[in-house]
Amino acid sequence: MSKAAFDLSQSQGDAVLALLERARVPPLPAFYRLFFDYVAGAKGLMAERVGTVLTDGKGAVGKRLYTEFIAPYENSEALDQALGQMLSRLATLDRLLVERSEASARHSRSLAEAGGHFGAERLDAGLLREWVQRLEVSHKLVLRANMALAGELAEAHRELAVTKAEIGRSRESTLRDPLTGIANRAGLDLALNRLMAQSPEHPLSVALLDIDHFKTLNDGYGHPVGDQVLRIVSHALLASARASDIVGRTGGDEFVVVLAGTALAAAYDAADGMRQAVAAADLASAMGTDILGGVTASIGVAELEPGESIAHLLDRADRCLYRAKQSGRNRVASLAVAADAA
Repeated sequence: MSKAAFDLSQSQGDAVLALLERARVPPLPAFYRLFFDYVAGAKGLMAERVGTVLTDGKGAVGKRLYTEFIAPYENSEALDQALGQMLSRLATLDRLLVERSEASARHSRSLAEAGGHFGAERLDAGLLREWVQRLEVSHKLVLRANMALAGELAEAHRELAVTKAEIGRSRESTLRDPLTGIANRAGLDLALNRLMAQSPEHPLSVALLDIDHFKTLNDGYGHPVGDQVLRIVSHALLASARASDIVGRTGGDEFVVVLAGTALAAAYDAADGMRQAVAAADLASAMGTDILGGVTASIGVAELEPGESIAHLLDRADRCLYRAKQSGRNRVASLAVAADAA
């Protein structure tokens, strides 16, 4: 099975469903998003690797895709713990409600029986004292059950607030790259869609960045060194970006910076500042002088055009990135700047 085997002239949604069916992968939201990006040709989720998993015939496609592309973005330990505490609290509340109900029922029976004795024509003083004591004990049991229930309700309210906070943090973690802590593809997509919806009249640009010769570095020095370089580059981008910029990593050594309210010329200047920050990053102090000297990056910049989709915007930025690499790397390229230079 290959990507070319599908008629992509049909809607991408139909193509995704067909791919899910042929790969025998359940149509869960996470898998649908992954296959949709693959069918659409998105590079952020390493489409080439997805294609390999789909075509190498090694079986267990769903499990392999989940392990490689979905599980690393899930962080449910804290959420599971909070939910477990809530379930335990609910069980305690259920027990206390039963105890309170039983205490109230006993108290009601005692009151009814006492009413019968107190309504007699002749009252026995000893029996009267006994019933007063019995009613006092019954009343204390009801009060104790009510106080215990009130305390548990207060604790349940507190734990519910904690659980809601954990759910919020869990959702936030799915929008961040676990290696670098910056936005992942989902986080970038969310930010871009929000900006386009909230401020459609304002300029918006993106800078697409690749680390120069990263594969050679990764193969030569190993993945631990490659991971450290990715972290250092992300820190350099964060340090050089403006407060309004959104820095993210879409996969491999590819980074995207969303420049809100920024036209192409200003975006080009901002991207060049990021390029300089990456080149100036002190890798030696973080990784040792015996590992490597320095790292550079190539950047493609594009400004959103009226009515343009996010996919088309990133595609234009990717073409500019390719131009920057072909021109010698360690540089920024945009269509406007290239046209002016010509």
